[in-house]
Amino acid sequence: MNPRWPVFYFILLLADLVAIMLQADAVRFVTKPLLMVLLGVYLLARINHLRPAVFRNFLLAALFFSWAGDIFLLWPAYFLPGLGCFLLAHLAYIGFFLKVRYTNYPLPLCKYLFIFLSEAAVIAFLFFMFPYLGSMRVPVIVYASTISFTLLCVMHAFRFGEQPMGWYCIAGALLFICSDAMIALQRFYHDFPAASVLIMFTYGLAQWALIEGSTRYLNSRVKA
Repeated sequence: MNPRWPVFYFILLLADLVAIMLQADAVRFVTKPLLMVLLGVYLLARINHLRPAVFRNFLLAALFFSWAGDIFLLWPAYFLPGLGCFLLAHLAYIGFFLKVRYTNYPLPLCKYLFIFLSEAAVIAFLFFMFPYLGSMRVPVIVYASTISFTLLCVMHAFRFGEQPMGWYCIAGALLFICSDAMIALQRFYHDFPAASVLIMFTYGLAQWALIEGSTRYLNSRVKA
């Protein structure tokens, strides 16, 4: 594994953020799609040798659909197909973290208070956004429910005292939710300063943290 891959990823993310600030849309047609490609190469470099391959395949599917969503969202008119791609990406992440949970013995305990608080926060946000969503109400509700379930699956996949790499995944899931919440606010409520930069920054960190924590966990299984 080349230890410089994360450095390359963050340099590319920085280049994409600079392109946003300079409104260099042509540059973003290169930088944005390359992010998930580079993260996929990093993933394969770390765990391609591991078995069973189902863990790797779930993560690759998540990155593939994220890559497709990134491309669609380069055009505002393709927001709905982009949303659909990210929905599939989260379903792949959900499949991965459920697979982790049910092969991670002894199984992590169910965290009922966290379930209640996280779902209450999602419902409150949806109630706030509901008057502004118009014809997008159903897609946004479905997507918000799915991404909140991703967070719940991450929270219940690891025994955090023994498996601190799970905190990377928690951070990634939370950052993903923050990024998507800002997208909803920007698109359906009103724009705010540096919205596009903040959205992309939190999204880029989220994807890296999810992959970093996941690959660290899978490699720890081999060493155990």
